Amino acid sequence: MPMPTPKSSQKENPPPQGSHRQRLAAKRQKRVIPNKFAGLIALLILAIGLVNFASVSALQAFAFNAEQSAVGQTEAGFAGRVDDPYPLPEIVITPTPEPAAAAPAVEPAPVVAEEPVADAEPVVAPVETGPLAGQPIQHVVIISVDGMRPDAMELAVTPNIDKLMAIGAYSRSAQTVCNSITLVSHASMLSGVLPEKHGIEWGVPYIGWPGMSSPTLFNIAHEAGLSTGMAFGKDKLNYLVFNNSVDHLFGQDAHDPEVRDHALEIIEEGLPNVLFVHLPDNDRVGHAYGWMSENQLYAIQYADGIIGEIVTALEENGYLDTTLIIITADHGGHGFGHGDDAPEDRTIPWLATGPGVRQGVILSSPISTMDTAATTLFALGLQIPDYWVGKPVLEIFE
Repeated sequence: MPMPTPKSSQKENPPPQGSHRQRLAAKRQKRVIPNKFAGLIALLILAIGLVNFASVSALQAFAFNAEQSAVGQTEAGFAGRVDDPYPLPEIVITPTPEPAAAAPAVEPAPVVAEEPVADAEPVVAPVETGPLAGQPIQHVVIISVDGMRPDAMELAVTPNIDKLMAIGAYSRSAQTVCNSITLVSHASMLSGVLPEKHGIEWGVPYIGWPGMSSPTLFNIAHEAGLSTGMAFGKDKLNYLVFNNSVDHLFGQDAHDPEVRDHALEIIEEGLPNVLFVHLPDNDRVGHAYGWMSENQLYAIQYADGIIGEIVTALEENGYLDTTLIIITADHGGHGFGHGDDAPEDRTIPWLATGPGVRQGVILSSPISTMDTAATTLFALGLQIPDYWVGKPVLEIFE
């Protein structure tokens, strides 16, 4: 019986090349090498994990310190967020001065009897002078709620508009021009002519665009010696502003609250004879959420609140009894847009109230947006150009 070969002799005498034992030995050697690399990779992953854990802990500590610092700033007077479109003004805390040293006592001066002072004069409305002296209507305020359909206005919660309707004359079937879009419609509203006459037939300028070619009611009023003002929330309406036609101007892409603030500022500084106020957000909400949507009805309710603030400012500053107020829109809309000849797009509200205006009347005569400019000039006693298509809405007057 042959004796087994010792292990040491197996190493010294490797199996023949290509034998079954040699192939098994090679496979074992191949397994050993990857196992060594796997151990190194595991150690590397562990090291990276420890570094990441340390980094995250440091970042959390930094964030906590930053948050505590922000809380401290808030308590010290920090107001508003960086991304807040209407941040609150910063609060400035003025230190209380140290009390001054007491002055040495002096002998009191002899008291001299004063003559009685007459009572202060009561606050009265501004005295009107100039071309309109003696006329019942000294001012016209036009408020355009962008994209407001009359049926949407009637569905929304509008207590201020409702009060004005009760003491004014209203039409729920006035018509704007085609194309029924913001720039084109406002151009006709304020110039009294059709788009082919004033030259603005599209919503944005293009190569070779001639621009506004017909004067507006602001040109005519200004040339007659009257003061004018505009506050609007879409920058493109600046194409309607001619040089030396508007005395007080705020016109840029803005939201309703900013337009309101500038309109109230104009009123408080001295109401011009003609003031145009454009509230843009109802149209933006219509494009985002749809015409007649719940969101748009709320946008109209918000615009109604601004109208109430304007009326209050007119009353507090003594202008309400001499001001004709016209509330209207440039166009309506359906779905998520507007611009065609659809009744939903072209039908707009038209409301007038003021001295000499009939109260609680539903107007039966057809009204065009171009009649707004003509009615304004008529109310102020100014000549209406013969070429204007717009005519004064005489039905509103008693």
